[in-house]
Amino acid sequence: MLKRILLVALPVGLIALFIAVMLSAAVLKHPLGSDDDVPAWLSRVESHVMAEQWHEALEGAQKLADAFNRVTVRVQFSAQFHDILDLRAAISRAEGFVKAQSRAGAMAELAEAKTLWDRIGSRH
Repeated sequence: MLKRILLVALPVGLIALFIAVMLSAAVLKHPLGSDDDVPAWLSRVESHVMAEQWHEALEGAQKLADAFNRVTVRVQFSAQFHDILDLRAAISRAEGFVKAQSRAGAMAELAEAKTLWDRIGSRH
């Protein structure tokens, strides 16, 4: 009897666990502190770029990349891998545009980064 219960319960439990992990990105991407708040850093960098405060924007872009790296550890098994790579590339390109002091390029990449951030954990 116990053996029969284990033969059914173990696979069902494992499948339920795997489903929970695969659907957890929407929850796990929320910030646990101020150092991994990706939407806040996106807004800060955008504000600095609009004001053409390039030094602050560059520091913010670097902190944005650090924040995203922290979140990536949590969502790596539940988010689409290409979304993670695309967002990392958009952040890097935005940092490059900030270094070049290109307002239009930086704003375009930050807008793409916001869109990609919204896609992580959604059913697209």
